[in-house]
Order: sequence, then structure tokens, then C-alpha cells
Amino acid sequence: MAWRIGVDIGGTFADFVALETTTGRLETLKVLTTPAEPGQDVAIGLRRLATEGLVPAEIERFVHGTTVGVNTIIQRRGAKLALFTTAGFTDMLELARLRMPDPYSLFCERPAPLVPRESVFGITERMDAEGRTLTPPDRASVAAALDDALAQGCEGVVVSFLHAWRNAAHEDAVAALIGEIAPQLFVFRGSEVWPAIREYERTTTSVLNAYVHPRIAGYLERVQGQLTAAGIAAPLLLTTSAGGTMTARRGRRDCVGMLLSGTASGVVGAGVVARAAGERLVLTLDIGGTSADVALLADGVPSFGSGQAIGEFPLAIPTVAVISSGQGGGSMARVDAQGVLQVGPESAGSTPGPACFGRGGTQFTVTDAALLCGILGQGQLGFGAIAPDRALAEAAARPIADRLGLDVPTVAEGVLRVAISGMLVEIDKLLARAGAHASELTLMPFGGAGPMLGALLAEAAGIRRVLVPAVPGTLCALGALAADLRRDTMRSLLLPLSGSALPLLRKTFDALATEARTTLDEMGGEGASDISLGADLRYQGQSFEVPVPLPATWREHGTAADLAALFHAAHKDAFGHCDLQAPVEVVSLRAAALRRAPPLPVRDDPVVEAEAMPETMISLRLAGAWRPAGLYRREALSAGMRLTGPAVVTQSDCTVLVPAGWQVCADAQGNLVMETI
Repeated sequence: MAWRIGVDIGGTFADFVALETTTGRLETLKVLTTPAEPGQDVAIGLRRLATEGLVPAEIERFVHGTTVGVNTIIQRRGAKLALFTTAGFTDMLELARLRMPDPYSLFCERPAPLVPRESVFGITERMDAEGRTLTPPDRASVAAALDDALAQGCEGVVVSFLHAWRNAAHEDAVAALIGEIAPQLFVFRGSEVWPAIREYERTTTSVLNAYVHPRIAGYLERVQGQLTAAGIAAPLLLTTSAGGTMTARRGRRDCVGMLLSGTASGVVGAGVVARAAGERLVLTLDIGGTSADVALLADGVPSFGSGQAIGEFPLAIPTVAVISSGQGGGSMARVDAQGVLQVGPESAGSTPGPACFGRGGTQFTVTDAALLCGILGQGQLGFGAIAPDRALAEAAARPIADRLGLDVPTVAEGVLRVAISGMLVEIDKLLARAGAHASELTLMPFGGAGPMLGALLAEAAGIRRVLVPAVPGTLCALGALAADLRRDTMRSLLLPLSGSALPLLRKTFDALATEARTTLDEMGGEGASDISLGADLRYQGQSFEVPVPLPATWREHGTAADLAALFHAAHKDAFGHCDLQAPVEVVSLRAAALRRAPPLPVRDDPVVEAEAMPETMISLRLAGAWRPAGLYRREALSAGMRLTGPAVVTQSDCTVLVPAGWQVCADAQGNLVMETI
């Protein structure tokens, strides 16, 4: 027998999916995360899976996603860094783009940079915009900066010079000098991390990479040690922000490539479910312990973009386009100075966790509210890892209820409604940008808390169809198993699009494709690799570009007119208009090499229509009153069975709420399809 393991480490739970390839048997598991001992949760989960028949020596693929990088940034627990910039540009991080996070707030402030101003050093060097040396790097300038950096206790250096996207020679020379003078410092170059044209975006992406490097490298070393101790010989693969996978060896340097690994693999898993179910346009809703993440899928394929915010900072690399809001199962409720009930973005996480977990938490959370409304507590929570205590949840809710002059059940339902309102704000933004209407969508909720709130959110958004996957609580881990091996490359060019530019464009695409494929071959895996191409184009005089995917045949047969036509169409699709006569400019070229992951088995159960009977009746607090509702077990709902809300469906990895006015049918793939009556 052979096994494939997918693991996703979130803020509260570590999710596991184990696939036995010969029989197609799928085992799922949740264990509490161990923030004080990163990697220990992986060992605990593997030991639990061993009791279900998993043999470590028979594991042929082990894919892992984690939030250790993004949590390091949000909590500001990364490395102490020095930043070497071109002399005269040392205020780059403070100036940023001269934009405020909330321009309408009188109290809004820019976030403090991850590298403080006293740790930014101007190096005597200069290159012009064409990549020609004006002033070579000065050794004395570098040595003086290193003396100051070491005196401040810096652990690493980011080197990001003006126009290095055009020519990286100065960054390479200074990195070599640092290795010679201060070999104890790790070094990252902006042109190495992501050679984008804009200094600020290139620099912040490089700083993010270096900031999390020691923690990610140490974390991966510990996880690898756990796998070796367990007798697992399969290489450790990591899910990436772009929805693919890479080796742990590359992940130690390409840290930004895995910052959004958990959220991206959830979208990949949702794509697998959507394609199998034949869903055309899907809005994914991943609610974990800390946040709610939403994305759009068209025919099972996610959209991609760059500029995704990590904490308070932009990330220039391409990622699965996901929008997050700070409302998760562990998000804490409070009453602000104006007497208004607020939920999130602060989260109780797994330690101490929601009050009802009995792990020392005292703040009232979304999970506590769901327990007091009767939604939770009807079955296992987190595969039996938690036995929620209603009395502890009531004690946490009491101060808020007293402050508002309300009873506890009303406060609990109010917390759920406020949390949903916060998610709805981000969904409205996403749909407005995509030009999609809620009535066209199928909502796919997953994560530990997604199915619990999914139908309530659908009602608020005007969505009339909800599809709950068979294993919603561990879908991110399933997505890790489905993720392809992937390597992205790019080059900035900045030149007019014309027939004379074609030789350079083809030469650059060839180099990018070769680099991507070579790196992919180093990662291993079986089967042929595919190359996808893209270009970032804009009208001459525009400030920002539009990403344009290209057909694979363009390298051999495409013309400048073909590329311009693709850009005009993409511009019209994005903004509603285009100018066929305006000159077009090439900003960057991109190539990605992909090696497909082994396909996952798809259930096709025989459908027998029948009315499901509840196991018992419970009380739910919905729409301002307690109402009788049916309680069902997910494993008892075979394909074709139907039920009508209000109801609660429990399973080992999550709880599904079915409000009044919704009908549910189990389909052949094991999904629960909910529709308004």
C-alpha cells in the first residue's frame, strides 16, 4: 500500500488528510496546534493516524501548509534586519506609496516598518535606469554599515538597490562583500527574491522574505526531524501562495512563496470539489480560528493576482487572489468606547482559545456564541479534541451582556450577526471588482467554522445555493494533496510593444521557461511539466499594468499585434473600455512550470432519493427566538437523502447549520447541496 498525506496548520487546529492510494480510502483528522512547540502538532497527528492503519514507511507524498510565516509577520516576531539601499533612498519604507490604510480616518497611522529607520543604511553606489554603472559599490561604505548593523544586533541583511531589476550586479557584489566581512549574517537580495520594477514593492517583498526566514527555516528543520523520526522517507513538500507546491529546501530561501500557503491550498481543494460537482461560479468561504478568507472560482480555477497584503504590507509575488477579514471561530467580541458590539480581528487562537475550550480563555468568541445558540455542542468538536463547556461560555458572555443591557442568548446571536456583517463587507468588495452578482454564485463554506456560518452569510449576501464539501473541516489539507508542483519566474523589461521587440520577448520567455523547468526538475516528481506564460502590459503613460495570460503557442508563432489584441481585451474586461490606437508597453514577462499532482479519487455513490429522519430534536437560537430543529449525523446522510431546515448536521470535523427556509440534499460526491425553498 501507499499513502499520501496533506497537512494544513492553522491558528487553532492542524488538519490532516491521509489518502490510501490503492483503495482510495480517505482518513481525516484534526489536532490542536502547538504554538509553543512548532512541528509537534505534526508528530501528534501522525501518531493518531498510525492508529488508523497508516504505515509511515509507505508514505510516498507528504505536503504541508502552514501559517507560521504570516503569523510571524502579524505578531511581529521575526528577525532583526538591516536594509542596505542606494544612498539617498533610505526613507523608502517610511514613505511607502504615501498612502494611508484608511484615508477617511482622522486617527489612521501608517504601520511601523519591519526594519526601523536606524537599521536602514545608504550604500554608496548608483546604477542608471538602463542598468549601467554610474558609481560602483564602495567597500568602505558597506563595511561601515555592517559595523553599525552588528552593533544593533541585526541577524540578517536585505540588499535592495535602485534599478537592480535591470542589472543585479551591484546587489551581487555587496552580498559577496557581506559574506566576506560578516559571514554570520544571512543575506537576501531584492533581485533574487522578486525582480519587480518598483523599488518599494520589490524591497518590501524582500524584507518580508528575510523577516520570516529564521523562523521558517527553523520550523521546517523541526518538521523534517519529526518526519525522519517517524520513519517517513518521502520528501517534505510545501504548499505555496500561488496554489502549487515546492520542496522544503527551496522554502528555506523562498519564504514569501509560502506565506499564504494555507489559504491558497484551501482554494485549490475547493476547486477540486467544484469541478467534480460541475459548479461553474463558486465563492469560497474558509473560516478558521482567526479569519474568514473568500475567493472566486470559475469552472474550478481560482483567479490570481499580486499585491496581496500580508498583515500591513504588500507582497509583490503572484498569489491566489484571496481576501481576508478578521472574523474567525476564535475572534473575540467586545463593546467599544461608543457602546457598539464588535467582533475581531483579535483572536483567541488555540492557546488559550475560546472560553468554552476550557484552556484558560476568558474572552467571549464566535465559537462561544455558536455554542450558546445551540449550533455547537451537538456532536464532536475537532475530532473529539475539545469538549465545549457551556457554563464557561456563559461566564465569558456575561460582562458583554451586562454592558449592553441584554440577555446572554441575544448577545450570542448578535455576535454571530456582527461577525457575518464583517465578512459581508469584504465579499461585497470582491464581487464588485469581479462584476459578479450574488445570485449567480454557489457559496462553498469550509474550514472548521465555515459550514456553521455559511448559510447565514449566504442569506445576508443574497446567495441562494450553498455546497458543503464532504470533508469541509479539512479541505485545506485535501487541497495540499491536490496542489501541483509549481515554479514561477519573471523578468521586468519596460519597453514598447513593437515588432522590433519580438526577438527580445521570445528570448526572455525562453530563458524564463528554462529556469522554471530546471527548478521544477530539481524538485522531483513524475510526469511531464507544462509551461504557462504571461505578460504584464499597460498603455504608455499608465502607472500600473494589467496581467495578460498568453497561449503556449505564442512563443513560436505569436506577433506583437496578437499580444496587443490580448491586452486590449484584458483591459476592456477589467475596466470596461480599451483604446485600440494607443501604444502599448511591456512591463514584465512571466513563466510558470507545473507538474500535475496525482489525481484524487472522486466519490460516485448511488443516489437513492429519500427523506432523512432526524436523530433527535434540539433548540436553536435563530432570528431572535428559540426554535425546534432536527439533529442529523453526516455519516447517516447517504446520496439522495433530503432534509429541511431548521436543522444541524454534525460530523467529526465541523458542524453544518441549516436555517429555516433551506432544503438540503446529499449528492453522489458526498457534498451537502443547500438551496432556498
